[in-house]
Amino acid sequence: MSSTIERSAAVINAKSSSPQITRSTRAKSVTRFFVRLLAIVLIVLSLAIVLGLRWGNVTYYWYHPLVNAYSIAIAGFIFSRFVLSLVYSAPKDTKFSPTVSIIITAFNEEDAIYRTVECCYAVDYPASLFEVIVVDDGSSDKTLEEVGRAQKSWPGLILNAFAHNKGKREAMAAGARLAKGEILVYVDSDSFLRRDGVQKIVQGFTDPTVAAIAGHTEVANVTKNNLTKMQQARYFVAFRVIKAAESVFGTVTCCPGCFSAYRRSCVMEVLDNWLNQHFLGVQATFGDDRSLTNYLLRKYRVIYSADAIATTIVPEQHKQFLKQQLRWKKSWFRETLIAATFMWKKPPLAALAFYGQLLFPIIAPILILRICVWLPISNHDLMSPVIYLLGTVMIGIMFSAYYLFWKCDRYWFFGLYFTVYYLLFLVWQMPYAIATQRDNRWGTR
Repeated sequence: MSSTIERSAAVINAKSSSPQITRSTRAKSVTRFFVRLLAIVLIVLSLAIVLGLRWGNVTYYWYHPLVNAYSIAIAGFIFSRFVLSLVYSAPKDTKFSPTVSIIITAFNEEDAIYRTVECCYAVDYPASLFEVIVVDDGSSDKTLEEVGRAQKSWPGLILNAFAHNKGKREAMAAGARLAKGEILVYVDSDSFLRRDGVQKIVQGFTDPTVAAIAGHTEVANVTKNNLTKMQQARYFVAFRVIKAAESVFGTVTCCPGCFSAYRRSCVMEVLDNWLNQHFLGVQATFGDDRSLTNYLLRKYRVIYSADAIATTIVPEQHKQFLKQQLRWKKSWFRETLIAATFMWKKPPLAALAFYGQLLFPIIAPILILRICVWLPISNHDLMSPVIYLLGTVMIGIMFSAYYLFWKCDRYWFFGLYFTVYYLLFLVWQMPYAIATQRDNRWGTR
């Protein structure tokens, strides 16, 4: 009798609360609609201003042909990324379920490694079809203790511990050799898979020409400070616009270490060459993920899966962030030069965009100095810097509004923060990165 009364009360409570839930859902839908409308208005307005500013580059082209050609090219490149990202579609879920080896490479990650392992075992994927491998790269903190604690919870967890630090590339290779799965899913030791992440990311491998797939990554510690919020906006655009556009042609140039998948048979084809890579007479010890992607891109297609999601811990201090960005620029320059030797074989639009991407970051510091320093001093031209900065800010607002359209959260404005940060700090790292290519230290170890 009492259980019947309890059930009846539960039904009554559910009925009474359902209108409130419906109103809340309706309010959220209305809010989302107006937020997306605002985003569209911002995109259209920013695009109109940018095109208006760039029209002068066409009208007065022969006054400054090189500068105008650069301005027109970079505007065209950015516009093409947006258009292609709208054409992009994630791999269809065909319930494809190959055997998978999830490989976590770790170095001094005592605070995050247990949670990373926990997320790997919590994936919604048949337990009989996946294994988890941790390769410890000679950690000097309590990472091994945390892995040992994880092994008590999941006895099947495989551990390969290096006696001393060998580098991430060696750790990734050791994991590949230990793996039994058809697909290698690499996860950084401070990254956390969503439950459906593995099931989503393997779907693209139904295409036999695909050798690697980049997952979508967002920021786990986004609420920490303005720097992490900025990175959240930047990560989303970098994946959902740039990688999505590259994926249309199967030419994603970097599968990030935080969450990516590879066909094991393809990796084993290039493993030795990748491990022994040298550049300018020095062994390559960073940019391992971009380098592996490059080796596979020569022969196979590399795509992006927007539905396969993980989060990762990003730098919270400016010094740490700037060191990371410098290391990434070094590897970007090295691998982009290498890729330039074969990317011309790819579809024409993909090849054109690639070579543009190679030139833009190298030319940018020179162009900014000319417009913002040389012209005001030599020609008393104060309008050129104003026009350039206005155009750059408008492009930043376009990217931010794109983020706002899809995410509808308060972090969208930090995309503009990234634009300013890039102009003040990051753009000037490129000349230094090029000049110090032979310095292969990570800078964070």
